[in-house]
Amino acid sequence: MNIVGRYLFTTILGTTAMVLAVLLSLGGFIELVGQLDDIGVGGYGLVNAIGWVLMKLPAVLFQLLPIGVLLGSLLGLGMLASRSELIVLRAAGMSPTRIARAVLVTGVVFAVIGGLLGEFVAPPLERFARQYRAQVKFGQGGAGTGESTWIREGNMLLNVQPPTDEQPAGGVYVFRLAAADALAAVGRAEVLRQAAGNQWLLDNYVESVFTPTSVETSSAGQSLAISNLNPDLLGLTLVRTDSMTGKALWRYIQYLKRNGLATRDYEVAFWSRFAAMVAVPFMCMLAVPFVLGPLRGTGTGARMVAGIGIGLAWFLLSRTLADGGAVWGLNAMLVAWLPTLLLAVATLWMLRRTR
Repeated sequence: MNIVGRYLFTTILGTTAMVLAVLLSLGGFIELVGQLDDIGVGGYGLVNAIGWVLMKLPAVLFQLLPIGVLLGSLLGLGMLASRSELIVLRAAGMSPTRIARAVLVTGVVFAVIGGLLGEFVAPPLERFARQYRAQVKFGQGGAGTGESTWIREGNMLLNVQPPTDEQPAGGVYVFRLAAADALAAVGRAEVLRQAAGNQWLLDNYVESVFTPTSVETSSAGQSLAISNLNPDLLGLTLVRTDSMTGKALWRYIQYLKRNGLATRDYEVAFWSRFAAMVAVPFMCMLAVPFVLGPLRGTGTGARMVAGIGIGLAWFLLSRTLADGGAVWGLNAMLVAWLPTLLLAVATLWMLRRTR
């Protein structure tokens, strides 16, 4: 990296860090507001809610990184333009393409940092945050240690097993109690999913019912409907894409395919992680044609509005395709990568037209 590249890198790094700090503050405040209804339930207090927010911040940062990098690049390059430093670079013979290449290095660094954050930091903290909240609110043993979790509701006991290499989906064991707490039946399900209303379905459920004279076993493949269970507790058993690393998510997708189950939503989540990080360098480069073109003579406010508009458009397109792709029958990889591909094409086209 030459002197100009280092100077652009440090400038954009500073403005992007400032933007991300503001976005994280807003995101953290929204998360805290969402916890207000839970404060006072069991032992869950304000300090616990703040701890929940702090554990959620890496996931929030991972989601906001593309937009934050775009806004930071617009502010950083705009600051250089307002001080006529970009004009000096142009007069020294640097074309917009060369400036974009120097900025690209900054975007790649942010993408690598974001990828490491989204793979090794955010998922385990996200998972631990949910377990921690359930443990403090309801006192469920094992919820905060990564061990199996016990949940009781009426005459039913549920033992939730965490995912392992042998069982990518984990597992849920169901114990039904008869009178005097005698064991009436034992069952196991492989997949838990939420159905309409307040019901949850345990798929691939097998149950052994104890009678006075025999043991009757049901066949695999049926579903068991459960209702009136606390969603916070039962939600611990769900396979959440934001609580899984990329490796674990891919392993779970292969597990679903082997069992003939739907994989589309998980494939979209898997490829969207990579697409979002690939979008970061292009978000960084996109600031160059804007600052050297239509936003050359504007102020910081106009650049912020333009950046927010572009970032929201990219985010809404991603969410629309992800949610509507199932209705339209679109390929999961296409749904995940299309917004990033459109961003890359638009960035390169605008750079080519910049003089």
